[in-house]
Amino acid sequence: MRLAISAGLLAVALSAAAAAQQPAGSAGFEAATINPTDPAFGGIVVGFPGGVFSARGFTLRDLVALAYEVDNRQVVEIPKALESERYDIRGKLPEGVQPNPAGARKLLQSLLAERFQLKFHKETREMPVYVMTVAKGGSKLKARKEGDGGEPASMLFRGATVPGRNVSIQMLAEGLQKLVLDRPILDKTGITGNYDFDLTWRPEANQFGGRGGTLPPDLDKPDIFTAMQEQLGLKLEPQKGPAEVLVVERAEKPSEN
Repeated sequence: MRLAISAGLLAVALSAAAAAQQPAGSAGFEAATINPTDPAFGGIVVGFPGGVFSARGFTLRDLVALAYEVDNRQVVEIPKALESERYDIRGKLPEGVQPNPAGARKLLQSLLAERFQLKFHKETREMPVYVMTVAKGGSKLKARKEGDGGEPASMLFRGATVPGRNVSIQMLAEGLQKLVLDRPILDKTGITGNYDFDLTWRPEANQFGGRGGTLPPDLDKPDIFTAMQEQLGLKLEPQKGPAEVLVVERAEKPSEN
């Protein structure tokens, strides 16, 4: 799996979400290095080259969000001294751990606790969100059925074009809130199961973490809210609503390698 956020291609293959919890014990990477990101590098990339977990250009907020499967706007009260610090992390996966985000999350949680001295608690707070519901006329998603080829769950963000295969609504919401939109998404569709779809829209400047304005615009395409309704039969409405947040109680600069 590779997630790249830059002015050009954005790609992500997202696994099904699991409940976030703080790590018990120290079952972490076999070995891990943490180094400051080269200031000349302006992106954020995570992948598994050669079966090694590799994250580049990540702030502590980004790392916590990745480890606990939340939008980084749901990680609050990061110490000011760590707000803008970016890090490159490489971690050797223990034998038997799959080289994908689901396999690496527990390891990353342990690394954050041990190397960054991370401690946090969960709260529910009112914050700007998008509420996702089924649009008038019903869902237009193609349901996955037995015999559809057994294709693994994947979403590939090629700018503002997203083919989804064997994807749940939860995965769709996770991808959109982490990569595209400016607030968390609350799924109120009631839709279960996995689906195939193709979504394409006209990117806006405030999307993709403020990088949407650098993507090639196609004025013939609808905005993302219209595209969601027309192509997927889903509606996104901006509201204020309750969302779980991770409140950082303690965090320090990472210990030396």
